[in-house]
Amino acid sequence: MKNRNVLYFVIGSMILLGAQFWLSSRYAKPVPPAQAQAPATEAPKAQPAAAPAQTPAASVAQVAAASVPAGVKAADPAATYTLTTADFRLTWQVATGALKQAIWLQDGTTFFPDAFPGLGALQGPGFETAHEEKAATGVTTVTFENAAGDRLSYLVPQKGLEIRVEGLSARNAALQLIANPTSDDPVKHLGRVFTLSEKSIQAVTWTEMLHDPFFSFLGAKRKELPPSSSRLGLDAGVEKDAKNQRNHYFAALWKLPRPAGRDASGYQLLPENGRLEASLYLGPKQAEPLLAFEKPFTRVIDYGFFGAVAQLLFWMLRMVYRVVGNWGWAIVLFTVIIRLATWHLNTKQTISMLRMKDFEPHQKAIQAKYEKFGGDMTKKAEMQKELMELYKKNGHNPMGGCLPMLLQMPIFLALWSMLNAVFELRHAPFFGWIVDLSARDPYFIYPVLMGASMFAQQYMTPAVGDPAQRKMMLVLMPAMMTFFFAQSPAGLVIYYFVFNLIGIAQTWWIMKSYQPQPIKV
Repeated sequence: MKNRNVLYFVIGSMILLGAQFWLSSRYAKPVPPAQAQAPATEAPKAQPAAAPAQTPAASVAQVAAASVPAGVKAADPAATYTLTTADFRLTWQVATGALKQAIWLQDGTTFFPDAFPGLGALQGPGFETAHEEKAATGVTTVTFENAAGDRLSYLVPQKGLEIRVEGLSARNAALQLIANPTSDDPVKHLGRVFTLSEKSIQAVTWTEMLHDPFFSFLGAKRKELPPSSSRLGLDAGVEKDAKNQRNHYFAALWKLPRPAGRDASGYQLLPENGRLEASLYLGPKQAEPLLAFEKPFTRVIDYGFFGAVAQLLFWMLRMVYRVVGNWGWAIVLFTVIIRLATWHLNTKQTISMLRMKDFEPHQKAIQAKYEKFGGDMTKKAEMQKELMELYKKNGHNPMGGCLPMLLQMPIFLALWSMLNAVFELRHAPFFGWIVDLSARDPYFIYPVLMGASMFAQQYMTPAVGDPAQRKMMLVLMPAMMTFFFAQSPAGLVIYYFVFNLIGIAQTWWIMKSYQPQPIKV
């Protein structure tokens, strides 16, 4: 009965917390960020290289708009300019010079939502014309100009992921690198915005900035844009099943000659003597191209808390892939390698649990001996002391079954984050109905098989304690894990399914060969 009440309490608490989260996310309206204000009569000044990173750019934009020469007429806001390279189809808004969309031609993935404001808009009166020039080197320069003398150029390679951005503005107009929206639509289905230093990354999700946190009723507040840096960017890549999107395999990254300005409207790069220069990376979160762009940007690949372990495991997985040539079979063989590497720990854990099963009659006898004393804490301490003396006399550590499990937890968690994060598994086929190892199993076959294998392994594994509780957990845990893995990437589910199959075989072999040892009382 007590176990049932605990279960009811846990389920009821989860339902109440879920309802509170749903209500707060549905009805909490985002508060528009306050815009930085500056007198419109001040003349803009060139930004020195060592200027503070938090310099607001709103004043520059206001002054630029006020000092536009007569006759400048920006292009229609709906007018766009498109360029196709070997990797992308890029689309700019002519009026602002902002890069509005990038389409990854390998599979048609769009980088940004339709309402995205764009990257690299030059603040001011707007541009009037756009044109391109192709060089013999294979670089195409797309240039936006107006009669005020403003010019913004994108130097796009025919094959490559790095775009050079150059600007010229006699009015010292700022370049809007990343805009901070006031609603979800411009960044819908996107993940984080981040800034990077040589040794760290500071990231905040758009949801954390646009919505009240779960514990807002306790005083928790929305987060702000990360501190400015000369390296910044955002997660990109809107998947076809964007509604259930969890991972972002692409990024848009800025590398700047100096720290960007940051205010309520977002990040800006202020000119230096009327000139702007920056580099923009558009592409997958893959170690090699990110390393070629600049080493600190490799941190945008989120390997999780055990990042060093995850990177080592991914290196091993890639070595296996080079041999078999298929990421699905690489995961299967990699699972066998991991299971063999932890074979001794798992054997020790199972033997410890079998040994505890041998102690169970003696343990129950000691507990029955002290049962008449009820809740007397002194007697309970004596009972625990007597149990520990029994274990010590027989050279058994009751925690021996838990220690191997704890030692393996970093490996499990690192594998979880690694298989969820790596770009190489995206759209990688296995066989049959598994055509994308990064997507969930469309027919939920592997999650069901994984749950069944987990049930079988738990059923075979010796256990001690309350029989009613064991029976409940025997069904509850596999059911919960099946439900959880149903929405997980197929590659991850295949890993755990194979892992459980090897575990079942190992448990069967250990139990068959195990010889109970007499207990010294």
